[in-house]
Amino acid sequence: MSFENKSKNDRFTLNKKFLSDFHKNVLSKGKQGKEGKKTVTMKISSIGTAADKHYLLPRYDPNTGKVIKDDKTLLKKFLPFIESGKIKSYSTYQEAEDDRRIIRNQILKDNNGN
Repeated sequence: MSFENKSKNDRFTLNKKFLSDFHKNVLSKGKQGKEGKKTVTMKISSIGTAADKHYLLPRYDPNTGKVIKDDKTLLKKFLPFIESGKIKSYSTYQEAEDDRRIIRNQILKDNNGN
């Protein structure tokens, strides 16, 4: 059981680092977008490639300033990071969504100095 928990913690830490680095990179290059009055740097979504493979991926493309709506295009863009182990999968959509909410809030809190 502790091995399972360690594995989940490692996945959380790794995915949070990837998304945090993505967020910081967008901000440092001044490539954030706008949705109304809100600043957009990630637009994290849970994307499933199989029943037991779900990934947290940023839909916001800082190079175009647009949100990538097509899942296949999004997966293709981040496939090298998935294959290299920089992004880890979740067993269920709900697991991914639970972490997505926590990671997003922590990243935004960390970068707002709160």
